[in-house]
Amino acid sequence: MTFDEIEAIVRRLDNRGIASADIRIGAARLKLRFAGEEPTEAAPLEPPPALAAAPSPGRFRSRHPLQTNPRFAEGDRVRKGETIAYVEANGLLLPVIAAADLTLGPPLAADGEAVGWGASLYETR
Repeated sequence: MTFDEIEAIVRRLDNRGIASADIRIGAARLKLRFAGEEPTEAAPLEPPPALAAAPSPGRFRSRHPLQTNPRFAEGDRVRKGETIAYVEANGLLLPVIAAADLTLGPPLAADGEAVGWGASLYETR
């Protein structure tokens, strides 16, 4: 979870009469408590969709094993539907697909690092 995502969540919940929130996104967990708010029953908060998200739990792979370099680098423009990277799960390479046209930022996971389902894998601009 990036700082910008946390800030967006806080802005959505602030001054809504919510005393606390427990939010889970992949392996990340965020607990918030708001001062001076009366407790209310809140509906679960859905996180904004990640533009470059893990399609499954597994290991992040920035490149296909038959390629020497990653397909895209930080600062590259990526079109919606393009394969950015891969997640290795149970011996399969699952493509990480761009959910929108974007400029790729730095990866949020190291090559070979375990990632959870739906985890954001790149900062995007």
